[in-house]
Amino acid sequence: MKPQTWRRLRQIVQILALALFLFFFIYATFLNPQRAWADFFYRLDPLVALTATLAGRALIPGLGLAAFTVVLTLVFGRVWCGWLCPFGTVLEWLAPRKRGSSRKPLRRSAPRLQAPAEKWRRVKYLLLFIILFAALFGNQSLLFLDPITIMTRTTGMVILPALRFLIYEAEAFLYQFDALWDALDAIHSSVIFPIFRDVSSYFNLVVPIFLFFVAIVALNWWTERFWCRYLCPLGGLLGLLSKLSLVRREVSGGCAACALCSGDCPTGTINPREGYRSDPAECIVCYDCIVDCTREGVAFRWQLPAWKPAPLHDYDPQRRTVLAGLGAAALGVAVAGVEPVNKREPAEMLRPPGATLTDFESLCIRCGECIRVCPTQGLQPSLFEGGVFNVLTPRLVPRLGYCNYRCNACGEVCPTGAIPRLDLATKQTTPIGLARVDRSRCLPWAHNIPCIVCEEACPVPHKAIWLYEAEVYNAQSERITIQMPYVVKELCIGCGICEHNCPMGGDAAIRVLAPTEVGDFFGDDPDYRPHWGRRGS
Repeated sequence: MKPQTWRRLRQIVQILALALFLFFFIYATFLNPQRAWADFFYRLDPLVALTATLAGRALIPGLGLAAFTVVLTLVFGRVWCGWLCPFGTVLEWLAPRKRGSSRKPLRRSAPRLQAPAEKWRRVKYLLLFIILFAALFGNQSLLFLDPITIMTRTTGMVILPALRFLIYEAEAFLYQFDALWDALDAIHSSVIFPIFRDVSSYFNLVVPIFLFFVAIVALNWWTERFWCRYLCPLGGLLGLLSKLSLVRREVSGGCAACALCSGDCPTGTINPREGYRSDPAECIVCYDCIVDCTREGVAFRWQLPAWKPAPLHDYDPQRRTVLAGLGAAALGVAVAGVEPVNKREPAEMLRPPGATLTDFESLCIRCGECIRVCPTQGLQPSLFEGGVFNVLTPRLVPRLGYCNYRCNACGEVCPTGAIPRLDLATKQTTPIGLARVDRSRCLPWAHNIPCIVCEEACPVPHKAIWLYEAEVYNAQSERITIQMPYVVKELCIGCGICEHNCPMGGDAAIRVLAPTEVGDFFGDDPDYRPHWGRRGS
């Protein structure tokens, strides 16, 4: 096959892989019974599979497809990075272009700024060992650096919500013209609604997530594939495996030493001082060097039967790198582990349903899949609400959105089992937290104003919020009978719909707290205890 055909094939595979990622992203919603396919690319990610296995102390069957990526790498090298990785594809497309060309990005032959030294390649290996040792200690906080998690967070919490906002604002403007109504209705029902499902997306960390993505793209403009060259921990893992690959780039005696391949290489791994050879750990098998070779002096060839591991370079991980990763991981986990319990487990830290049944903090990889698929957008990424140990983990914020009683989507899309896949009946009886009434703010308790919104909203079959009838005086000094809400904690699952629907402005008069919250929610006055009240109608 001609080199141009190989490169065109790679570009087609890149487009198909990115399209498949976006298809699963849009298709796998809380309304779709096949939403479990949302984690397909995580199943192919060997870094996620390895760290989840180390942190969870168990094999995770859903991640077995990562063996495919490992075998592919052992045979062909880092083809994942150059052919399949959706984040790598986006970075390649967002690289600066040659003036007057719409095909090829700017190469090293015409750099915008001086590229960092080769020793910077050590950084991705150091990050890799920190992540692996931290996972061994039960912490996966740095998995937010995995390229699939970056792509998921950025697409789900920034790109699609921003795109939805712009489209809906445009629709609102165009609907002012009566002649466009039929066309707009058709477009909305056939295209816009299937993609966005009319779910208003709002995330409290959208700006930091967006700025993190922008920083990576900015580095990409400084040095092409900066992330892939120097920072990507998954690239580091695949690079180590590529040292053993069976197919590698070779330079033959026909090489004219024209340096075209060195200028074309997107990862800068072709070294003129070494006869224009490349390191298999850094080569992403893009075929650009072969396409532009004037004398066919470069080719990818099988190494059998004379196979041997690729030679090491100065930037390859050494014992010092491994020990530095071990020390950094141990120090980081130790510092996070000695945070006070009110920092690590505050009463407001509500986890997704079933998270208390697993080692959630160890298994969660901060991917944001559960946050993306939540139908009410009640799941939000945390910053430091749960301490350093829980940065970017999901938490339920009932004031923004409650846990839908008839939804178990978050467990379906979780790639590591941090949120277990509970059937709907089990999920509906699994407590997330416990509601409590703030009598200093509740309309009936504090102001003698009738209100039973929380009781009406409660979805559990026998109602977890009961009503205590009392005779009080209203603002006109009239004696009236009103119903005072209180929570039956044996029935409450902490879904948060009562807090979400509470009509009080600002903080709700009924709040859901984590199951760790202890104490009597009903005060010391025996007249207020539940078994002395009676249910309202």
